[in-house]
Parts: sequence; C-alpha cells; structure tokens
Amino acid sequence: MAPDAPDAPTSDLSPDLSSAWRRTRPPRTTLHLDSAAAGRSSWAVLDATAQHARREAERGGYVAAQEVSDLLDATRRHVLDLLGWAEGIVAFVHSAEDAWRQVLLGWPGDLPVTVAHARGEYGPNLTVLRRLGIGTSEVAGPHRLDPAAFEASLAANRPDLLHLTWLGSHVGTVQPVAEVAALARAAGVPVVVDAAQAFGHVDTTGATDVDVVYGTSRKWLAGPRGVGFVAVRGDLADRMGGLEQAEAHVAGRVGFATAVAEHVALGPAAVHAGLAALGSRTRRRLADELSGTWEVVEDLDEPSATVTLRPREAIDLAGLRAELIARDGIVTTYVGPERAPGEMTTPTLRVSGHLDTTDEDVDALARALLRRS
Repeated sequence: MAPDAPDAPTSDLSPDLSSAWRRTRPPRTTLHLDSAAAGRSSWAVLDATAQHARREAERGGYVAAQEVSDLLDATRRHVLDLLGWAEGIVAFVHSAEDAWRQVLLGWPGDLPVTVAHARGEYGPNLTVLRRLGIGTSEVAGPHRLDPAAFEASLAANRPDLLHLTWLGSHVGTVQPVAEVAALARAAGVPVVVDAAQAFGHVDTTGATDVDVVYGTSRKWLAGPRGVGFVAVRGDLADRMGGLEQAEAHVAGRVGFATAVAEHVALGPAAVHAGLAALGSRTRRRLADELSGTWEVVEDLDEPSATVTLRPREAIDLAGLRAELIARDGIVTTYVGPERAPGEMTTPTLRVSGHLDTTDEDVDALARALLRRS
C-alpha cells in the first residue's frame, strides 16, 4: 500500500481536524483501521513518553515521578471534566481490565456477591468476575439497552452493583448509560461503567448518576499501551480501597497525560462529531459497495466510528484479517464470539478508523474485501 497522501479530502469531517490529526503523528505504513484496538500515537505523545523514560535514567525513577506529579494531577482534573464530574478521585492503573479488577478488589467491605450486567457484556469483563468468584445476573433485553428492562430486573433481584459498558468491543452501538444509571441510582444500586471504547470517542459527560468509570489510554485517545484510569465519585470515593499502584510505567502515564491534553486542545465536542461523521460515512459507503456480500451490523447513523461487518456467507475471518495485513497493508480487527459470549454467535470484522481516515481508505478496504468474496 502506498504511504499517506497529504491530507486527502474527507467529506462531512472538518479538514482542519483531519489534517491536525494526521500531521501530528508518524506517517502510516499501513492503512490503519484499528483505532478501537490501539490508536496511532502522536509525535508529542511518543516524545513525552521517551523523554520521561530518559529522565528516569538521568534523575532516578522516583525523583522523575515526583517531578511530574503536577502534570498527572492536571490530567486527573481533565478526566473528571470529560466525565462531567465536578469532583471525584482518579487513579492511574495498567489497563481497563486491571481497572475493573482493582475496583472489585477495592470494593468497600468485601468483594461484591452479585454483579448485574447486560447480555452483551464484554467477555473479558465476565472472566474477571468468574476468576474472583463473583456471581453474575444477566439482564435480558435487546442489544441496545432497554432502561425499562433494567428497572424491572433491579426491582426483582437487587445486585450489589450494576456494570455497564458504554460502547462495546464487538459492535459500535452507543448505549443509553445515563438513562439506565439514573434508574439504578433510584433503586440504590451502585453503577460501574466500562468506558474503554467510549472515552475520547463519544460524549461521556452524561455520567452524572454513575459511581465509577474506568477506561484506557491506548484506544481512541491514542496514548501509550499499558495505562488505564479509574474515576470514582461520591461516598464511594471515600470508602473504596486504594486503586493506584505506585510501582508503574510512569512514562506511559506521562504519555497518557499528553494524549488527554491533545484531545482537550482539539476540542472534545469536535472530535466526537468528527468520529460520528466518519462512522456514518464509512457504514454507508461499505453498505453500498459491499451490498450482497457483507452486512453492516450497526444502524448506519450510529454516532460512533466503530463499524462492524458480518459476512453473508461463512468465511475464515481470522485468516482474512491476517491476509488483509499481509497482502493489502490494511489493519482491522477479527472479533470472535468470546468478545460478547451472551450475544455473539459468529465472528465479525471490526473497522475503526480515526480522524485521518479518508473515503479513499474505505474504498481500498471495500476493494480488498470484494476480491476475497
């Protein structure tokens, strides 16, 4: 595949935003449509991470960590602002999965006995619960969460906490977290939200009835891997055990701080709108170009940039994903049913570009898929 062309046009997306995203990071050597797995970090993020690692060698790791404490505190404030919270605590952890585990281990009193969740819950989140010996209660209902179903379930069988995933790993549906969380608060059930796919991607300021939100650096914010966060508010913030590990990849946290600052500087509302426009445009383009061979799973105008493709005939999707990389230089995600075992029965192909993704990129993917159909 040819290297990036300079600032190819992108309809329905601010050229300035697209150009800023592209020119501030290394040129692609693949057609990267995999932001939902790991975004492409900017030069500033890469430099900040590397410079802190060098500072550790020059000054000593603990001295260097102390020197960036104000920077990390400013990032904690940014995280709270991006959640729309006036107050709360933010802890840095190793990943979203680590965040979920630390929340459960730090739960006031003891481990929760029962956690309620939607049937489309992320498989690895359920694995964490199972390994800790925590019971689960699945709330029946459609893929897009039905607040009434949660209200009825919480009234009939009150769990110790309710876990929601704002935007799934297996399909780009933005869930009505605010509405469900409001009903849980009325029922006196604490709410923990996985925002790994949502933070930096969609508007997360509606989490006012949520008690805990956790997420990661590496996806839509395009920060370093190996960094996550947990935000806790209200009474729970005072009662929960320690969540942040002092022994950590502090250079990665500095990179995360830089990625968050870049997101704030670009304008979160503009980024969210740009990604929503990209997702809508990509779905419509692929639905048209792949008609008869592939199905677009989401509603065409779903306000996310995650696009899920399901083949109309059985094919080796894991092999196809590997072939797209090897032969076409196109990076996507193979999504197996284990991602959402309560909801998925067959694999899918996930396409997740970012602000620099162009119509030409989407057309290149469509041509590659049609050649293999």
